[in-house]
Amino acid sequence: MKKALVIAFVGLALFSAPGGTIATQRTEWGVALLEVGSSRDALQEQYALRDSLDLMGIPYRATRVVEEAARHRLVLIGGLMLNTQLSPAQREVLYGFVERGGVLLATQVQGSQFFPLFGLAKATTSRTNFRVRFTSTDDPSVRYLNRPEEKVISLGDSSLYSETVWSTEYLPSSGTQVLARYENGSAALTRNSYGRGLAYALGLGFKETTLIPQLARSFEAARRFINWFEPSGDVFRLFLRGLYEGMIHPFLLVHTVPGAKQTALCLSHDVDAQEAFHNSVAFARMESGLGVRSTFFIATKYFKDEADIGYYTPERMDFIRQVSAMGFEIGSHSVSHAWKFEEFPLGSPKIDFQSYDALHPTVFGEVRVSKQLLDRDLHRGTVGFRSGYLRYPNELLRALEESGYTYDSSVSAQWVLTNFPHFGFRQRALGSERSQIVVVPVTMDDSKGELKTRDFLTSSTLDEAVKVWMDVIEANRENNAVSCLLIHPTDATYKLDTERRLIGACLGKDIWVGDVGSVAHFWRDRSRLHPEVRMGNDGNPTIMLNLARKDLPSGQTLVIERNGGSSIPRILDVAGQVIEAKVRPAEDRLFLVLP
Repeated sequence: MKKALVIAFVGLALFSAPGGTIATQRTEWGVALLEVGSSRDALQEQYALRDSLDLMGIPYRATRVVEEAARHRLVLIGGLMLNTQLSPAQREVLYGFVERGGVLLATQVQGSQFFPLFGLAKATTSRTNFRVRFTSTDDPSVRYLNRPEEKVISLGDSSLYSETVWSTEYLPSSGTQVLARYENGSAALTRNSYGRGLAYALGLGFKETTLIPQLARSFEAARRFINWFEPSGDVFRLFLRGLYEGMIHPFLLVHTVPGAKQTALCLSHDVDAQEAFHNSVAFARMESGLGVRSTFFIATKYFKDEADIGYYTPERMDFIRQVSAMGFEIGSHSVSHAWKFEEFPLGSPKIDFQSYDALHPTVFGEVRVSKQLLDRDLHRGTVGFRSGYLRYPNELLRALEESGYTYDSSVSAQWVLTNFPHFGFRQRALGSERSQIVVVPVTMDDSKGELKTRDFLTSSTLDEAVKVWMDVIEANRENNAVSCLLIHPTDATYKLDTERRLIGACLGKDIWVGDVGSVAHFWRDRSRLHPEVRMGNDGNPTIMLNLARKDLPSGQTLVIERNGGSSIPRILDVAGQVIEAKVRPAEDRLFLVLP
């Protein structure tokens, strides 16, 4: 955990009273999301901000009423800050909120009526900013941005595109602190002291920095395809978490890792070659001996083509049955394992094995038929999917959802610019419906070398691979994010030894190690939990849950800031019943594991 920064913030908002005296009024605990505007862009920005808060586990209250938002300690504005968005009276409420000690964050501040509040002299829009460099290290909002990859982040590849996402360049007024700049030197993030409070202006929207990358449409912003710590999208979520932890006391989070651990390592194998079926048993035995489990994604290629024979045979499936009987998860790796999978037509959702023409493949055919074959041969439901070569058709998640899957692992973390699991979209387009499919990105891959001229992992690069992978895992540990490893079981010597070394380096540390489906299941359960804090007159917090005890998802952890001592906050379910949690202290916070 990175070193905590603590900023005192009183629980009372100060208001001017008649005659110049100061009256006090108790504020609401926590964060208000003030949703401004109803245009398509505004609604998408609001959605992206809600999504980022949910992903970070930050409790918040969304409202369109400025006065209601101003009763909270921290206000985040979702929507463009144009002069036409708020009435003069509403603007005055925001000015007064900050002046009395509140903290305000807005993106894309372009209306001159707000410039004095944010300490800006000018704002201009651009689509030619491809890098952002964070220049401050002492502000609580940037407490998680300590690595070079986090201090300079990518918004697109300027060698491939002449334009990237919309951004706003700020010219700050005298005294306004610049926390981040674009390549051309203009300000990308500013902080202004106004009265007793602070106003932050971010020149990039959360739609541009987090929502568009989740669709894998980030203007090729990833600086490498895989085997690399790429936080360019996560930086803006971590900025929110840093700001929240610095300004709300005690802060409360829904933890992002199973088992109350600092990070998670998902183990997975793509079984898409003849020898991989037999070797899978050796990998499963090695992992079982170390007390961990992994996911084996099976390609059900039952026909011969120019790429390979039909290796999905009863004899080879006997090896996968052994793996399944040992308690390992089995997922689908499509039928044909095709390089052109993302070009396949969607096809009919009614397709089955008997009617599927593999010579005229479809997305539905690949996901439904592979599931049918695995369900038939293993006598269990298949819920996880990973496409061959991590190819990603535009409506893949829709097909998976309608075919009975619950999670997907068909993108690299670098491609979607996030190391966190998340709920994907039914289509790869802004405005698409949110899917119920959990996406667990692949972070590390044995077969993808940086220059793509050789495999990343070979018998001569074993030590190098372990080092690179441990560096990625450590970087994600600092952010409580997840790393997913893909090893093809085509070799049961050096590949198996490499994975054994990696697991051994993780065991005994604060790292959860297991299969992909367990993390996806944890993430689905986590989305149901929405706690908040209520402060008592004695200054002690009580955590209020939104669920009854019998409905609490298992394995979830709350994280709360230590409140000036070792006292354990009370936890109440929605009916007011006391919930006993296992407590694990860690530096400036307590991990509360729910029953």
